[in-house]
Amino acid sequence: MSARGSVSVALLTHNEMPQFQWLMQVLTPALPLIHEIVVLDDFSEAACVAAIRSYEGKTPLRFFQRSLGKNFAQQRNHMKSLCRGEFIFYLDPDELPSDEIVLGLPRITEMMARANIDACTFPRFNFLYEDDQLRHPRSFDLNDLKHKPLWEDQFRILRNVSDLYWTMPLNEYLTGMRRCYRFPQSLRYALLHPKNIKHGMERQAFYKSFRWRRLSRYRNSIAKRLPWRPKIEWVVADPPF
Repeated sequence: MSARGSVSVALLTHNEMPQFQWLMQVLTPALPLIHEIVVLDDFSEAACVAAIRSYEGKTPLRFFQRSLGKNFAQQRNHMKSLCRGEFIFYLDPDELPSDEIVLGLPRITEMMARANIDACTFPRFNFLYEDDQLRHPRSFDLNDLKHKPLWEDQFRILRNVSDLYWTMPLNEYLTGMRRCYRFPQSLRYALLHPKNIKHGMERQAFYKSFRWRRLSRYRNSIAKRLPWRPKIEWVVADPPF
């Protein structure tokens, strides 16, 4: 484990080269605040791998490869095992965090340490668009979207401790938390998550290839409601910035 308060940014990747580059542009101003960037790649195409590895040496990026094997929980847990920071800030490569989140990481981890918080959720702002071409998440007028957006709270920063881990191959969720904090659903704290309709259909086809996907979804729903599952205490406090 590295210095107290250190943050590992962690990513799972698979052929998301433009999105990865956009994310790195957002992370670059905060590099002095980040201990490492851990990338666990699901054997992307050569051009994507080259683009990711081009940041080695210029940034604290550490690159690893491992087959997803249609088990997101195991992949996330392996990603977590590679991280050396006291806290892990993990993102999907097609999400773009706000500048406030990235530059505010020290204040977030200070709040978590002070209030003994295990994990925090950030609001993900999901929205569809019809253009077949990939578009930068910040190229949209978020006040004039054709399709209604969907807010979704996602655990995205957590302590790097063994008690916290993911379960379920599909619809995976983080478990082991006791004290958590929920950032408000505001664009200031949002993870922008645009999806064009064509890509959304391709992802759905991929998810349908999972065996027992419906059982996984049902087990996920039931497990969250088991009476002996540790109850999460949600910390009530103003955001740290």
